[in-house]
This record gives sequence, C-alpha cells and structure tokens, in this order.
Amino acid sequence: MRRPLDPLLRWLLGAILSLPIALAVWWQGIREPLIKGLAQAVDRVTPWLWSDTVLGIALSGERILLISLLPPLNDSAPLFVALPLSFNRAVVILPLFWGLTLATPGRGLLRRLLLGTLLLLPVAFVMGLLYAQFQIALYRTHLPTLTELPPIDYALALPDSPTIYYLWGLGRQMAVLVLPIVAPLLVWLLLHRSFLHKVIAGGLLQRLTRQVPLPPFNPEQ
Repeated sequence: MRRPLDPLLRWLLGAILSLPIALAVWWQGIREPLIKGLAQAVDRVTPWLWSDTVLGIALSGERILLISLLPPLNDSAPLFVALPLSFNRAVVILPLFWGLTLATPGRGLLRRLLLGTLLLLPVAFVMGLLYAQFQIALYRTHLPTLTELPPIDYALALPDSPTIYYLWGLGRQMAVLVLPIVAPLLVWLLLHRSFLHKVIAGGLLQRLTRQVPLPPFNPEQ
C-alpha cells in the first residue's frame, strides 16, 4: 500500500507551483492596473502630506513620476522636477500572498483571497508613501545613500538633518526589502492559523520525535 504524501511536503510542493503561476498572472495582466491605482491613491494624499513640496503624481506609460515643486539649481531652472518612483515592490506582495493561499487547503478559498488582499492593500499604500518620501529626501538632501543616487541637479531647499535622512532611509529599506516578504507572510499566517498549528507545527514536531530516539527504560533507576 502506497504511503500518503506528508501534508507539509504536499503544501511545499503546492507553494512551489502556485507562486510562479500567481506571479506570472500578476506580471502579465494585473501589475500595471495595480501600480496605476496605487499611484492615484498616493496622489490623493499629496496635498496633505507634501503641500509645499509635491505638485502630484504623473503617469507616463508604466513609469510613475513624482512632480516636485522644489526647483533644481541650474542655469535654466524649471518650475518643478519629475522624480521617478517604482511601485513594483509595493504591489508584488499581493501575488506572493495569492500563491501561498492557493497552496493552502481549506474551505472558503475565495473568501481568504479577498480578505488577505484587502488587508494587504493598505500595506502597499504605506510602502508607496515611504518610497515617495525617501525620493523627496534624497533630492533635497543630495547625498547618496544605500543603493540610491540623487539627481544631478541640486534642489533649492534646506536638506534634512542626518538623523531624519537616516530614518527616511530606514523607511525606504522597509518598503523595498522587508515588507515585500514579511507582509504577505504575516497575513497568510493570520488567515491560516489552524493550518499552521495542525500541519506545519504538528508535522515538524512529528519529524523531531522520529529523529530523536527516546532513552532506554531502566527499571532499576
């Protein structure tokens, strides 16, 4: 009689198959509308967050441009400058969650997908704000940091202090490196706690008990 496949191994194989499919669907048809929707959402709050610094968000094909009111210091200074933004990392958290959820057995698949998507949309919005704020700080402070280089022109503005500039750099790292992986994983764990306890934790416990032999029983002790 064939031994049934271990539930934990079955989930890992399902995740290996589901994640590339979800990412492919996201890249082909969903990525661009999500980026444009995120850009429009960020554009709605620019008058309250950066009223004296940002005119708004502009869409140029797949490129997102932050229109800054801080004029550059050059011979023929324009009234504003366009700073490029990348929202790919902000919206990729959705297909990562979709792939994990598709591989997880249980009832109400559509409900879990919808609820997780609704929980991740505000996270993507915050990631977009953090990256936009970092681009503004990079432009007006004009000091290279992390892997980002400031524009060639200097901004006609007072630069941020070193501490504030460092904090905006941490925000950029959160938006680019930490949240794209941590956010979908945490939402997936939140919506699949029973699966986590029964299959993942239980399966690992069974494997450990099989690998660690019990000491022999000695009745004289």
